[in-house]
Amino acid sequence: MTSTYRRKILSAVAAAAVTLAGAGAAFAQDNYPSKPIRVVVPYTPGGVSDTVTRLVMQKLAERLKGTIIVDNQAGANGQIGSSNVARSTPDGYTLLVVVAAHAINPSLYPKMTYSPLQDLRGVSEFGAIPLLMVSSAQLPPKNLKEFVAWAKANPQTANFASSGAGSGAHLVGELFSQTTGVPMQHVAYKGIAPALPDLFAGQVAMIFDSVQTMMPQVKAGKLHALAMTSAKRWPAAPDVPTMAEAGYPGMTGGSWIGLLAPAKTPKEIVAKLSAETQKVLDMPDVREKLIEYGIDPVGGTPEQFDAFIQSEAKRWADVVKKADIRLE
Repeated sequence: MTSTYRRKILSAVAAAAVTLAGAGAAFAQDNYPSKPIRVVVPYTPGGVSDTVTRLVMQKLAERLKGTIIVDNQAGANGQIGSSNVARSTPDGYTLLVVVAAHAINPSLYPKMTYSPLQDLRGVSEFGAIPLLMVSSAQLPPKNLKEFVAWAKANPQTANFASSGAGSGAHLVGELFSQTTGVPMQHVAYKGIAPALPDLFAGQVAMIFDSVQTMMPQVKAGKLHALAMTSAKRWPAAPDVPTMAEAGYPGMTGGSWIGLLAPAKTPKEIVAKLSAETQKVLDMPDVREKLIEYGIDPVGGTPEQFDAFIQSEAKRWADVVKKADIRLE
């Protein structure tokens, strides 16, 4: 067999292999899902991330005509469940739901066992979660301008609470301190519930958290609603100004929630999941429920979600560096 003839045969075989591979990918997409999909939520059951995931996944399973199992794997600020998904087979049958901590963790933990930004890729952003800034009703300030002035005049008592070191509320609090030029001490709690009694009593001055959690306490007269981090006023708190309206446009944002897949998951499957998720998010009953949970539905393409996560990682890395936050 001459070398020229051999090269022709190898080229033909390679071309056939590419054709078959393409056909296989198309078949995998058309036949997907052919078995149950497991969606890992790296947090405990009953929280907002878990509740939202179950809402969206129920509708997504109906659209895909398949079964989706939600698996809670909590621990290490989302790292345990996320690491397991990052190392799973990239076939579209193991997915991950994350919140803002996904983009923050690389700046906080120098020794992670996986790379959140390289080992996982975006599928669809479920929605943005704007945060409500509230202060204790035991303290004098009743609006954001008054709070900033009070905090500057009372540096010893101007502190803020969060649901834990490295949480979204912690980082937003640090961003507020950096943006306003008011040095504030962070007080970390193991969740929002343990922080509330101290907040009500005025032992901590303020906190950032969801509208759903904080507005009932505002209406009960225990807290003052100062500002929202949303781009526009929130339906459940129409009288509360946005941070931009109060003079701090750099404070727009907060947390978010969305669906990821292992980085090497076939693009066809990711595209199908993204398109079907968008249809779920466009359902009026789903949108209504998400807004009720304090979430602004987003959707979008995998590429848009990836770009957003990258921008969030950079944004919070700057905040972490300026605040000199270090976690192990």
